[in-house]
Amino acid sequence: MSYFRGTTILCLIFSAACLGQGKQPSGSTFTRAAQEYLAGRFALAEQDFQIVVNDNPSNIVGQIYLGQSRFMQKKYRDAVGPFEKARELEADGKKLTPDQHRILVDQLVIAYGESGNLKKVHTLLDDAIRQDPDYPLNYYNLACAFAGEGDKAKMLANLSLAFQRKDHVIKGEQMPDPRTDDSFQSYVHDAAFLELMKQIGYN
Repeated sequence: MSYFRGTTILCLIFSAACLGQGKQPSGSTFTRAAQEYLAGRFALAEQDFQIVVNDNPSNIVGQIYLGQSRFMQKKYRDAVGPFEKARELEADGKKLTPDQHRILVDQLVIAYGESGNLKKVHTLLDDAIRQDPDYPLNYYNLACAFAGEGDKAKMLANLSLAFQRKDHVIKGEQMPDPRTDDSFQSYVHDAAFLELMKQIGYN
């Protein structure tokens, strides 16, 4: 699973973290961590976001960005913990916007997928589809999982469902191109895959 979400979109969605807004004082560890993340200094950001969540484990944005700082270093297994903690905080009443929730689930799904835990990927995505049936990346990520499992029929079906809902991507994002996604490289010469690519607008 290799859908890549850049730092710009994340910073726009979680602007308080990136701009040091809200209740975070100027010069705080949180603000420094956000600036490090924005600059692409993910190892330093990870260290400072770890301090943030150690001081306040209920800081949901701090947990998300701790996970994301690890994710951007391809430390996928290590990213799972803070992402899961953020989900727990959300379930306990910490508020996320619908787009923030979608991003959290997307990143957690990919972290599990890259860690080889496809069972957890299926559980998360089945639940996400029940709750948010119009969001295309739920189906796209499920297609990635089925591709990894060698289930071509379900992979193609979910890719089709994803692109049927392409107008519901998060504002500022666009659908990934399956032809260049590592998840589907074993299918790039498959006739059925190529036919689907043609149907969804890739010539």
